[in-house]
Amino acid sequence: MPPRRNPDALTRELREYAHSRGVDLVGCTSPAPFVVGDAAEEVSPEKMMPGVRSIVVAACHTYGADSYRPSRSGVPRGRLGPWTRVSVPAYGHIAHVISEFLTGRGYRAAAGHDLPLKATAVRAGIACYGKNSIVHADGAGSYLELMAVLTDADLTCTDRPVHTSDCPDGCQACMDACPTGALAEPFRLTHEQCVSHYLWGAPIPREHREKVGDLIFRCGVCQQACPRNQGLRPRAQFPFSLQSGDDSPTLIPLLLGDEAYYQQAIPEFVRQAGPDTIRRNAAIAAGNVGDPAAVPALTECFGVPHALTRVAAAWALGRLGGAEATRTLGALLRREENGEVREEAERALGQ
Repeated sequence: MPPRRNPDALTRELREYAHSRGVDLVGCTSPAPFVVGDAAEEVSPEKMMPGVRSIVVAACHTYGADSYRPSRSGVPRGRLGPWTRVSVPAYGHIAHVISEFLTGRGYRAAAGHDLPLKATAVRAGIACYGKNSIVHADGAGSYLELMAVLTDADLTCTDRPVHTSDCPDGCQACMDACPTGALAEPFRLTHEQCVSHYLWGAPIPREHREKVGDLIFRCGVCQQACPRNQGLRPRAQFPFSLQSGDDSPTLIPLLLGDEAYYQQAIPEFVRQAGPDTIRRNAAIAAGNVGDPAAVPALTECFGVPHALTRVAAAWALGRLGGAEATRTLGALLRREENGEVREEAERALGQ
């Protein structure tokens, strides 16, 4: 058994240690069960780690991690949403730092992968909800990567209501900015309508494809509009290595690439969506960027078995237009058996 420590002193030492390792925010909350939103079941930390006495929630400020380049003629580019190359290494770094401190003092520690991190961070007092259902903190805005660790250490805990927000009543900047209307009400995201949901692989309704723009993964439009994110200072140095890959990947290689190419060109977090989804998203982005240089690569997409990719390629060719696109769509109709792909090709030819 570890020696009995004063909770206030131990919590203070934990924060100082975490700050020294580049973890910006550290809060603690109790393991008492709680309910998030309209969920039918409560969150029960005791079921995740028997004997848990405290939950540590920590965050790294990630603003400044992204580096975007514009498309140029002949080289259309897509775009990854905010801090995509940060997510996986940040989770690991935060969990390692907090666990290292606790286990080094004889306590048990387990990463809280199954905890609702945003709600737990609000409950621990280190963040507040925005009306876009994303959490933010002073000085970091909503550019936060969160992680939680369950422990049997007695720490000084805060148990705020999990829905705490400090958004001004009259502000609806995030709601007005949402391209698909997924934020029709404050604090209520219609997940099935969110661009990020589409880019994980869900079918993209025709009326929303143009609104996806050049995005390949994640979105971030509501965050860009949020007043809390204006005037933030980019982080000068990260306490971990960002994942390799390009925040503005070129679309033509993505349309033609295989898993080996994606391994070296796309961050691990994006690859979790799968190669079919990545290729489908690249086809939608190519149609929105509007560079006819993508037509031959989109034509190649009709040889893949994934029907949603073929739908996206037909839609993109309809957007791009031109004689080559028209010939490709005509040839597709002569051999394509999938009804959804045929319908998209016929609509594209009508454009």
